Amino acid sequence: MPNLYSYKARDAYGKVVNGQIHADDINRAAELIRQRSLTVLDLSPGKTKAKSVSLFQKKKVTLREFAVFCRQMSTMVNAGVTIMSSISAIAAQADNPLMAEILSDIGKELETGRTFSEACMKHKDFFPSIFTSMVEAGETSGALDEVMERMAEYFENQAEILEKVKSATTYPSFIGVAAIIVVVVLMLTVIPGFATMFSDSGMELPTITRILIFISDIMKSYFYIVFPLLGLGIFLFIRWSKTTQGRYAIQRVSLKLPKFGVIFKNSAIGRFCRSLSILVSSGVPMMQALEIVARVVNNVEYSSAILYARRAVSEGMNLSQGLSNSPHFTPLVMHMLKVGEEAGALDEMLGKVADFYESEVKYTVDRLSSIIEPLMILFLAVLVGIILAAVMLPMFKMSGAVDL
Repeated sequence: MPNLYSYKARDAYGKVVNGQIHADDINRAAELIRQRSLTVLDLSPGKTKAKSVSLFQKKKVTLREFAVFCRQMSTMVNAGVTIMSSISAIAAQADNPLMAEILSDIGKELETGRTFSEACMKHKDFFPSIFTSMVEAGETSGALDEVMERMAEYFENQAEILEKVKSATTYPSFIGVAAIIVVVVLMLTVIPGFATMFSDSGMELPTITRILIFISDIMKSYFYIVFPLLGLGIFLFIRWSKTTQGRYAIQRVSLKLPKFGVIFKNSAIGRFCRSLSILVSSGVPMMQALEIVARVVNNVEYSSAILYARRAVSEGMNLSQGLSNSPHFTPLVMHMLKVGEEAGALDEMLGKVADFYESEVKYTVDRLSSIIEPLMILFLAVLVGIILAAVMLPMFKMSGAVDL
């Protein structure tokens, strides 16, 4: 079993780097370090760092962090640093423990003679299919630095869109939760007191007041049933949404939502065009590229259409012909695809279409966020107003009876 050695070395640019390496003996360790274009300054048996367990330890890598990784790899490879040295350096300074752990394992795979793409394939849950295929194409063509640059731009753009969507939904979500809390507090504390007062008066209550009191009675008398059932329902829905069937059902429904459906459609089209453009321009075969894009597009409806087009392409048809039967791709996409195929510039045309739809997604999200915020405030105001009206109407009636 290989031993672990800790080393201090100087790279080709004079920078001192620290790291650990697995080797059969200290001489083999020194040889492996020199193969990384490093000059050994210190080499000694190392100790495996104990993995600290923390409730707050990150268990996933965000798109932004992955984009930074691609950018760092592009810069270092372009500067002439070897893949193994680049991986070791990035792993040593990674703030995310999961990324550091996986990159360290990648480094060990590289030491055994595997290529970067082969090492990435071992961690399919971490490295997206498009990334692994692009790395493989970059290794074959000798343009890995350009590939990593494209991947950095791709993931940075995807992260920007995701952050815009999150930003647009954060405030409405906060208002929605606040509305629920306000209603529950009023129903459990305020309404029962007024219900008793109205009952003692013996007066006939308005319909809205009777409905409100009925709901309040149910919530207060059966809270030990209502709230656990509500919590169970939310739990089961979240669990169902993580299954394949639930995820596909949600993806289908998302395309039909008013206003938001346009965002999901344009996002899927933009992701399809951008991914396919990058893969085709990097020399990935069309059949393999379509298979990858079908997974990357992240919507079952579009994935099905892409896989259908893949079968059509395997039978000798053009991509535009294969996608022509799908209602999910707009006439603009179909026209640009056809022009690109005829001109022999499919990747360029796909890139232009991706630019358009990604811009549309950002614009639509910004526009909706400016509309949703006042609508949610209005919703909260109407909700509280209904409750106040249900309480005040009988009180006005009682006040009028007293004056008479």
